[in-house]
Amino acid sequence: MEKKRWCSSSLFLLLMLWGATAMGQARTENFHYLNLLEGTWNMRTRESVITEQWHKVNDSTWQGHTWRIVGRDSSLQESMQLVRATDGIYYIPVMTGQANNTPARVKLTVLKPIGFIAENPANDFPKKITYRWKSETHLDVKVEGKQGNTVGEFLFQYNKEEK
Repeated sequence: MEKKRWCSSSLFLLLMLWGATAMGQARTENFHYLNLLEGTWNMRTRESVITEQWHKVNDSTWQGHTWRIVGRDSSLQESMQLVRATDGIYYIPVMTGQANNTPARVKLTVLKPIGFIAENPANDFPKKITYRWKSETHLDVKVEGKQGNTVGEFLFQYNKEEK
């Protein structure tokens, strides 16, 4: 009797894990969920404004840039792309002045109408990038990784710029 319970509960657990994994995958046919990115997103800090701008290049590519603006001066912080490939969707950032401006390739592991998660455990930084829409006008971006011996996490709380 005990053995049967263990077996049936184990089977149930395996089915639940499989279902959760399948539901969380970033499917290329859901690339249209990224349409909410379109436009300019701003986050004000005490000393500057961080601006992230996105535009759709074609049916399989989004192009974005992050700027830091202080007064009338601006500096490019990062250029990034979201690319739909045959084996998945990739977030490809290039951090200005870091890693010889070499692009990192971070695969989306989750893509849903409320946002996405991109992860590459082999990268030091970024290891994990999370974009989450709280509404059509509010976007939270969290970037996690390791720089040297320090684990870092950066949170950007953007508001969409009105047209």
